[in-house]
Amino acid sequence: MAASGLKKDVSVTTDLAYDAKTEIPFKEEEADIISPDGKYTLTVKKGMELNGLVPQSFYISSEKDSSPIKIFEKNSKPENMISVPENTFSPDNKYIFLKYDEQGKSRYLVLRTNGEEIRNGVPTVEFEGLFSEKYPEFVITDVTGWGSYSLIVINTDTIDGKTGPSWWFDLSSLTFIRLSSRFN
Repeated sequence: MAASGLKKDVSVTTDLAYDAKTEIPFKEEEADIISPDGKYTLTVKKGMELNGLVPQSFYISSEKDSSPIKIFEKNSKPENMISVPENTFSPDNKYIFLKYDEQGKSRYLVLRTNGEEIRNGVPTVEFEGLFSEKYPEFVITDVTGWGSYSLIVINTDTIDGKTGPSWWFDLSSLTFIRLSSRFN
């Protein structure tokens, strides 16, 4: 168990499934990530690459309701697969954030663990794009996790490579708050 209470790759199983179009069996990989309090499980399922894309599906189950619900899915190029960072669960287990690379940048998605939209018509929030649009003089170098129930801690550098400040991304207002000290 990692110091954060997150178990990495708690279970990795391989099951045979069938591609309905080709009727060829393929392997599906599955990994479970347990919330720090042990009450929720994020299950990531990865299918076989087809036409240069790998399907990934994300499910949440809880100790109260062990029936997993699908909260997100995406087809990605193998080099742009979604990963689950440490400290992915918010302290109240209502949100998770995920990471993937796209066009040379790390992107971060926030979504609800109950499968509902973040806001009306908005199923996820990708906050690197919001940040770089508002603060083009900074580059996100790391997202360390949750600072509270709706605050995600972000570290930055300036575009010329100097150490930048830390920020909070406030999920409740979709805004960024510059901090006076750097979190490392």
